[in-house]
Amino acid sequence: MSEAYPHYRRNFASFAGDWVCFVIAMAFISYTTVIPSFINQLTDFAPLIGLVTTIANGAWLLPQLVAANYVASKERKKPFVITLALIGRPMYLLVVAVILLTGDTYPWLLLIIFFVAEAIFSATDGLSMVAWFDILSRTIPPERRGRFYSTPQILGGLLAMVAGFGVKQILGPQGPTFPHNYGLLFLLCVAFLFLSIVFLGSLKEPSQQVQTDREPWRVYMPRVITLLRRDKQFRLLNVVRLLAALGGLALPFYVIYATDVLQLSDESIGLFVSAQVLGGIAASLAMGYLNERSGSKVVTQVTVALGLSTPLLALLICYCSPQGGMVAYIYALVFFLIGANYAGYMQGFMNLVLEMSPPDQRPAYVGLYNTLGGTLIMVAPLLGGVLLQSTSYAILFGATAIGLAMSLALSCRLVEPRKQKMLSGANELSG
Repeated sequence: MSEAYPHYRRNFASFAGDWVCFVIAMAFISYTTVIPSFINQLTDFAPLIGLVTTIANGAWLLPQLVAANYVASKERKKPFVITLALIGRPMYLLVVAVILLTGDTYPWLLLIIFFVAEAIFSATDGLSMVAWFDILSRTIPPERRGRFYSTPQILGGLLAMVAGFGVKQILGPQGPTFPHNYGLLFLLCVAFLFLSIVFLGSLKEPSQQVQTDREPWRVYMPRVITLLRRDKQFRLLNVVRLLAALGGLALPFYVIYATDVLQLSDESIGLFVSAQVLGGIAASLAMGYLNERSGSKVVTQVTVALGLSTPLLALLICYCSPQGGMVAYIYALVFFLIGANYAGYMQGFMNLVLEMSPPDQRPAYVGLYNTLGGTLIMVAPLLGGVLLQSTSYAILFGATAIGLAMSLALSCRLVEPRKQKMLSGANELSG
């Protein structure tokens, strides 16, 4: 392994450090708790709340096919990753500046600046991910990726739980007033994003032979589309992922249901952040073991099953309408499941893409997978906002559950790549 993956230990630590700091940063501005609550205090228009996740997902996913063609011709991809990080990760400082200068006097201005900052941050991060995954695939062996994915998820999760308690205090009655409390959360987020860049800088990228020139789009696009047409398993994985993306219909609105319908205080958002992080830690422990023992297909199925259980639990709470002081803790189980579901996407879906793609075509596979997924992932939260605005939370949660149930059913037809390789090797030996 040392010859095939030089600097394995150093790169393991560098990737893990980047990931851990990123997890902590995102805990301060969680897209499922903090950001929807922030937007909800600036506007009560539900589609606009859903637009946050739409912009974040769309800007992150859609440009990746463009990035795949660009980075395929680069012998060294680390400078591309670092440059984009330095451009995008300070963007939330714009939101902090507007809060310090205007407070809540101009909520429309604060909304516009936030959406602009979010779009730039997500786009630069998404563009860098194709190169990030390519470096990862050349530095971390497949049989060690289970423990690699688990290590930063667990460590980052434990530290993010501390961040969750910080969120609780900052948004609580003893914290700063609105919007300065959220400004402080954005500032803490940027601090850890900068620290993650330090870890990225310590990566030792191995050499790689690549095509010398970037392919013209008239050549590249037909070749990429051919990959999708010829690789049945890759095509099926994309369908499974698109249906699973319907989980995004309700994602920004679980916390709004808690504050607007269950009448829970903003202080409970910190509890939800911690519950989500705890769910991610628990799932990372289980899925890291499951990945190395059984492969990525099983992890993908468990991930979709966890996603399905989230709207089902929310529906149950919606109809039972629990009362008393335990309501916040009961509802926190929804966020525990969200965190567990998130933990499985990298170890399941993304690892399947890395394992089923030929090494010389990996950027194209990653870029195509994320761009295709972005088409529905991008619009799902916005559609969820429109659905909620015209119907009810029960219908929103029910529609979400139906999409995830269809995804789970189709995932049974996926084939584990490691077993496929073993069968191919056995056939070659017998031949």
